[in-house]
Amino acid sequence: MGKLRPDVFFGTSPDLPKIVELDLDDIRQNPDQPRKTFNERALRDLASSIDKHGLIQPITVKQEDESRYLLVAGERRYRAHLLLERRTIPAIITNGNVDEIALIENIQREDLNPLETAEAFQQMLDRYNYTQEELGKVIGKAQNTVSEFLKLNSLPQQIKQDYRVSYDTISITKSVLIEITRLKTLEEQLKIWEEVKRGGLTVRVARAKKSGASPTPSISPTNKSLVAGRKFVRTLKELRTEDITINQDARIELLSIRHQVDIILEKICSNETHIMIDKEET
Repeated sequence: MGKLRPDVFFGTSPDLPKIVELDLDDIRQNPDQPRKTFNERALRDLASSIDKHGLIQPITVKQEDESRYLLVAGERRYRAHLLLERRTIPAIITNGNVDEIALIENIQREDLNPLETAEAFQQMLDRYNYTQEELGKVIGKAQNTVSEFLKLNSLPQQIKQDYRVSYDTISITKSVLIEITRLKTLEEQLKIWEEVKRGGLTVRVARAKKSGASPTPSISPTNKSLVAGRKFVRTLKELRTEDITINQDARIELLSIRHQVDIILEKICSNETHIMIDKEET
C-alpha cells in the first residue's frame, strides 16, 4: 500500500479526523463508559459555559451503521448539550478501540476517581486479555501503578458504595484506600473506613493500625489543615466565573485568604530551614 498523499490545498493527510455535526438522537451513550459519577452542579456549569462560549472540544464517536454512532469520549459535553436542549453537537469520528480511547481520555483529564479507574482497568484486562504490563503500555502508566489500582477492586462493597456517595464531600486518597485493602479482615477494614470518613486518617496512621502498632491517638494540626484545604479546593472548583465577577467582595476576600496562606507557609518553611541549618551546625 502506498503512502497517503496530503490534501492538495491544505497539506493535511486525507485520514486526518474531520469534525462533523451530528444529531444528538443519533448518538448512543457508551454503556461501558469508565466514568460512573457525574456532579450535577458541575454539569450545569459546563452547560452554561457551552451556552456562552460554544463547545471548545468536540466529542468523539464511532460509527455503528449508516446513521447511528457510539459515544466514545465526551460524556459530560454530551450531557451538557442535552441540558441545553440542543439538537446537534460537533463530533470527531474515530476508528480506534472504543474502550482504550474512553479510558485514556478520562485518565488524561483526571476525570475518574480511584474506584472508577480500578474498575475500568479490570474491564480492560477481562475484555482483551491484557497483562498488567500490556495495559500499562496502552494507557501510558507503569505496571506497578496499574497493579495498585487493581487492588482497589477487592474493597468491600459497603466501602465502595460509601465512597461513591461521599466522593465529592470528603477527601480520600488512593493510598489510604490501598492501605485498607491490606487489612486482613472485613471487620478491620470497616472500622478503619469509619475513621477515614470522619477525616484526617493518613497513610502513616492506617499502616500503623494494620501492623498493630500504636498510632498517634489524635489528628495533628497539619493533617486537619490538609483535610480542610482539600475540601476548600473542591469547593473552589465548583465556583462559577459569573458569581466571582459579580461578587467583587467575595473575590477580594478569596485573594486575601490566598495571600495569608502564602505568608503563613513562607514563615513555616523559613522556620523549618533555620532548624535544619541549626542541626547541621551542631
